[in-house]
Amino acid sequence: MGGAEPCRPVGGAGPAGVRAYPELLRLDRPVGTWLLVVPWIAVAALAGPGDGIVLGPLLLGYGALSGGAACGLNDVPDARFDAQVPRTAGRPVASGRLAAGRAVAFCGAVRAFAPLVMAFRSVEAGAPVAAVCPYLKRITHWPHLWLWITVNWTAPLVYVLLTGGLGPDGRVRYGALICWAVGTDVIYACQDREADVRAGVRSAAVLLGWRSRLPVGVAYALWVAPLARFGVPAGLGALYWPGPCLVAGQLGRQVRRAVPVDVAACGRAFATRPLCGLLILVAVPAGRVGTLG
Repeated sequence: MGGAEPCRPVGGAGPAGVRAYPELLRLDRPVGTWLLVVPWIAVAALAGPGDGIVLGPLLLGYGALSGGAACGLNDVPDARFDAQVPRTAGRPVASGRLAAGRAVAFCGAVRAFAPLVMAFRSVEAGAPVAAVCPYLKRITHWPHLWLWITVNWTAPLVYVLLTGGLGPDGRVRYGALICWAVGTDVIYACQDREADVRAGVRSAAVLLGWRSRLPVGVAYALWVAPLARFGVPAGLGALYWPGPCLVAGQLGRQVRRAVPVDVAACGRAFATRPLCGLLILVAVPAGRVGTLG
């Protein structure tokens, strides 16, 4: 009772086999979707006074499907490593509850459908190269950078949709979003550092160890600075500025508490990422309201 679920025949059609598919997409843990999508919505809100918020539900649906499919596809080449890590050993492919071929076919179908939610296929432009990330873990300690450059490609595409072009401001916001995501991902990787060392998997957490907090702090600073910079040209009033200040405080707290050898602390720090995005989502309309009248 309450223990790990016993393995069923691979790809079985019983209840365990059926449950494996939503688990593959991480639909049983929707916090992952929020981690992915909230920053996109925050960038969209900064780009468009009203349309950015309207796009929110569409981005949420697209992120749940596309991001979930990306996670599922990554699980296939990572299955051998995931099986050696207690936190990931129960994943459908790693545990043997779902055959690798079925996982690839299912995620491929979901990925093909995901762009229809946004009604423009160009949103998938960067998605295929994200599948390279599991293999980069074998050759570099910085797979996080490649992953978030490609996964966050949705943000500049949405920015172009709202403004008609990317321009220097859009590029800076895209770069800032990558910095935030990479910093958070390094904290996430610290949870599995010891297991990754034993399995021979590379990550920034494996490379840096106790020194991880310094580059994470720098990456976070490169996210917060543009939030402050773009508040003025966006015409946001005084009610906007508490948002970036609270985000800076929250991220600083993350860096201080996310001790690389403390798995629980790193997990708690990682889980606060959606809060930072939500603070910006609240701050942007508040800043616009503050300019009325």
